[in-house]
Amino acid sequence: MQTVTISLPKTIYRRLQYAAKSAGRPIHELAAQSVREILPPVMDAIPLRFRDNLRDMEKLADGELWSIARSRVDEKHQRQLRRLLRKNSEGTLTEDERKNLEEFRNAADLVMLRKAYAFLLLKWRGHRIPSLAELESGV
Repeated sequence: MQTVTISLPKTIYRRLQYAAKSAGRPIHELAAQSVREILPPVMDAIPLRFRDNLRDMEKLADGELWSIARSRVDEKHQRQLRRLLRKNSEGTLTEDERKNLEEFRNAADLVMLRKAYAFLLLKWRGHRIPSLAELESGV
């Protein structure tokens, strides 16, 4: 645990004090939680092979992040992935198909991680993130 002293305007301190009292928690716990929530996401849970790619996104402009957040896996790749997954469940994959399946899975994982991280960065930068319904309707 590290101790840090900060100066807060009285109005902010009162709000924090009231929130801590209302939650029945010590003010330092609530302050730490508030700071934790506004910091950029950590990479600890991200597989090592994807971390550099995601870290590079932190330098992108908001418009580029929105493009990534709205990106989709190519329909042709989705069809190929579904076909390979079906063959895998049937136990009929060749060795080459098994390698292709692994490549498609990694590519799809990277697209999904990049989308999620783009949304996290945009939210952290203060943008409103669309709801799932809005995303599905293309808003």
